[in-house]
Amino acid sequence: MLICRCLPFFHTKLRIMVTKRLWMYTRSKEAAENRYFSVGYILTNPTKWPVMFTCKLELPGAKILKTLSYLDNFSLLTIPHRQRHYSNLTEDDHFKAKYVIAINESESTNQLPPLKTRHHDRETDSKGCFVSGWIGLLDYPGSDSQTSFRRYNSSLLIDPDSDYCIIQSPEPITDSTVASYLETLKHCMTATQTTPSPRTWMPEQTPEQYTDSFAKVREYLLSGDCYQINLATPFFCKDDLRDCNPSELLETFDAPHGCIIKDSERTIISVSPERLLKISPKTSKTSASPTFQLETRPIKGTAPRHINSTEDARLASELRTSPKNQAENLMIVDLLRNDLSIHATPGSVRVPELFTLESHSNVHHLVSTITATLKADTPATKAIEAVFPGGSITGAPKKRAMEIINELEPAERGAYCGSMGYIDDSGQCDFNILIRTIEAKEDGATCWGGGGLVIDSDADDEYQEILNKVTKILDTPL
Repeated sequence: MLICRCLPFFHTKLRIMVTKRLWMYTRSKEAAENRYFSVGYILTNPTKWPVMFTCKLELPGAKILKTLSYLDNFSLLTIPHRQRHYSNLTEDDHFKAKYVIAINESESTNQLPPLKTRHHDRETDSKGCFVSGWIGLLDYPGSDSQTSFRRYNSSLLIDPDSDYCIIQSPEPITDSTVASYLETLKHCMTATQTTPSPRTWMPEQTPEQYTDSFAKVREYLLSGDCYQINLATPFFCKDDLRDCNPSELLETFDAPHGCIIKDSERTIISVSPERLLKISPKTSKTSASPTFQLETRPIKGTAPRHINSTEDARLASELRTSPKNQAENLMIVDLLRNDLSIHATPGSVRVPELFTLESHSNVHHLVSTITATLKADTPATKAIEAVFPGGSITGAPKKRAMEIINELEPAERGAYCGSMGYIDDSGQCDFNILIRTIEAKEDGATCWGGGGLVIDSDADDEYQEILNKVTKILDTPL
């Protein structure tokens, strides 16, 4: 009698085992037929929020990166250096994702989407990057400025040094999701790989024209209109770079806040080192309401890199101890302390890092960090609106500086000095400042360079600083 009762159970178990074996055989057969489109294991990360579902695809990360130009629409985010270790997602401890690529959009909007105010009843992994949600950009304010966001229900982790990539999603990953990714990636993976080529860039202002604008800025500074004004100048390329190969640019700069967004009208490629605003959920044991941590990291103060290590160290030391650069940095820190305080809990604004030296492939920077706690029951997007556009790329006071910028610069900035970032379903977001950025359209591409001007700034030095920032970008093949 007992045996009879157990037979249905054993029959079910046997059927599951056979189905699983057949599934594994089918997958292994597919892998043998085409190594680029095979599927690995699926696992979850249930110990932290968000719960993570992942699926490994045996696709070479470097090839995906080098053939992105063949995709019609996508978004790419560079994972900041301190957040790259994804060993909790895979069986391979060496896997360190550098990029998040979102391909299959589900909807779009021309407004800044809201950040979900979710209460976290478990430990929050605030070091994570985008999984699912909204990715988009805010143009610098102007007559033709745009706001554009696209929603993605899953994303792809890429490590150029690994022979696989990982689908990640807050929901169980279905066969249709995998098939959709494979179909989309197949388009670029099977395309003939193009070799990036050098481009010809020309300044839209001569050094003399920049000097004239510089002189007018100085008059405004002397009259007391502003303490600091960020003046920029564009460089133009006649080629249509919307379908260029950005891999060498991304790998050369390895920017902590780099990004790409491509649609039917334009492609934005940024190797930005600067964070506008990060908002992270805070787990509270004493409050039932969710709280959010705000963080901005303005850059103000730049020095060139040098091939000689001794000379490079000297330039870095001079920047770190420069009274002029420290004064400029402090001015913007005070501006952003004010911007954050608008929607911050009283007394929560802090400056945990002041005048930190950060070294990148082409320049050294002085960077400071300002943090605050968002007021309870305040939409997180209010904090984004309060700090946008960033003080480091406008000036102080911000409103008057922006009026002068609009008067003196030769064209509207467009995406330059706007912001690109994500609003994740986990209740966090991260936005950069679009500096070191190429905006490509059908009629050509633009790359801007700029710097903050104060009363004792020198026109020749400031123009050279612009060249220090953009020359390596413009010389990198695309």
